[in-house]
Amino acid sequence: MRNIIPAVFGFIALLTLVLSVSPNALADAQGKKALLIVAPSDFEPTEYSTTRSTLESGGMTCTVASTKTGSLKSAKGTRAQSDLVLSEVQTGDYDAIVIIGGNGIKRLWMNEDAHRIVREAAEQDKVVAAICAGPGVLAYSGVMQGKKGTAHPKSGAPGALKENGCEYTGNRVEVDNKFITANGPQAAKSFGQAIVAAF
Repeated sequence: MRNIIPAVFGFIALLTLVLSVSPNALADAQGKKALLIVAPSDFEPTEYSTTRSTLESGGMTCTVASTKTGSLKSAKGTRAQSDLVLSEVQTGDYDAIVIIGGNGIKRLWMNEDAHRIVREAAEQDKVVAAICAGPGVLAYSGVMQGKKGTAHPKSGAPGALKENGCEYTGNRVEVDNKFITANGPQAAKSFGQAIVAAF
């Protein structure tokens, strides 16, 4: 009996600690809204699905925007649904802008609507994130000047970052204040976790 009492008190103390810490660890991301910018075709499916599921597990709500609404086709044939077109996006409605990679996103590197969204997000001190070839959009929008960033080494995005004043690190995930970049599908979970952690 003497051995049981300390064990019970120890368990109660541990349970109290877990209950007091765990909700707070997720509280800042709960209810936050992320806009995922996805290419209409040839997007990277792992980056989309893993990033989205990680954000949603962290309590965030995800909306997808592209150059069209409806079905989007990945590089491997899987589908995603676009909720709205980029020109309709009201940046102020979201807490994070997240650009999904794949070869298809290169066609949005010079997209004026994507640039507007990214610039507005930066001006409004929101989280701005991109993975794989996605950082090319950030580079050409001008928001990576003086920032550290990373991208897929064979995507062409590293060159775009360097040409536009970014310090390219080549790291798996790079966090520079509220600017978060990652280098490819294998980094998708860590990328999503870094976005959640930014809140």
